[in-house]
Amino acid sequence: MRVTPVSKQAYYRDRGMVPGLAARYFREFGDARTILDVGCGTGGLGRYRPSPDVEIHGVDSDAGAAKQACRFEVVVCLDVEASPLPYEDGSFDAVLAKDIFEHVQDPGRLAREIYRVIRPGGVLVASLVMARASRVWADYTHVRGFTKRSACLLLKDAGFTVEAVWSMGGVPLSSRLGLIWLVPYLLRLPVFNQLWASSWELRARK
Repeated sequence: MRVTPVSKQAYYRDRGMVPGLAARYFREFGDARTILDVGCGTGGLGRYRPSPDVEIHGVDSDAGAAKQACRFEVVVCLDVEASPLPYEDGSFDAVLAKDIFEHVQDPGRLAREIYRVIRPGGVLVASLVMARASRVWADYTHVRGFTKRSACLLLKDAGFTVEAVWSMGGVPLSSRLGLIWLVPYLLRLPVFNQLWASSWELRARK
């Protein structure tokens, strides 16, 4: 039985994207001018777009979040489990799929839909929660976690070429000090990885 999406005000309160992380994603996108934000939440990516020339579209199943995101992105409220993405093939230069695959029952289907709407040569940046119980079950909306291998296989089976994989997580003071760029390097150290790593981030290309 499908649960009707609800407006999760408490859930989104502490989930805004910080400027340094958005800047990192835009660097990964290169010269992309049309970007799709899948699972856009309240529109954090669009809030920090680097130029008015960058066009950002978003999709999210939560009507309350989508309404807020409309301030920053061109948003469609959509249940990605029940419906295809409402865009033509090859519509976007890049896609961000941040913290969405762990929420859906069939991540392979969503990955194939994302592949379809990216132009040939376009870039996907995906963030997927690590398969650590403390990370997966800290969020009541998660249905699974991913190992590094399973995250890569998900995108490869959808047709993507995985170009890079790194760990991310909430390293204390990294955002306040403008050191988000340093986090993947710190998390290569086992002690820091165990303390703070929470997700795999992948850059893949169609």
